[in-house]
Amino acid sequence: MTEVLNDAITDYEQKLFWETLNEQIERTQREDPESRADYLAERELVLGTKPRTRHIAPEWEGLITFPKEKE
Repeated sequence: MTEVLNDAITDYEQKLFWETLNEQIERTQREDPESRADYLAERELVLGTKPRTRHIAPEWEGLITFPKEKE
């Protein structure tokens, strides 16, 4: 029983973390779009641009359908 409760608490904490993070990101986009744009530009410099295509192992071709990405 304790394990079930611990799993439920862990799931709840993780859900709460991501909800809070998403709310903070949305608030930053609304309230300070210039800083958000600066952050994204700096992030792109560090991580590079997103690849235009997804490369997967040949044996997985046709078995995986990727969701459409936002531009």
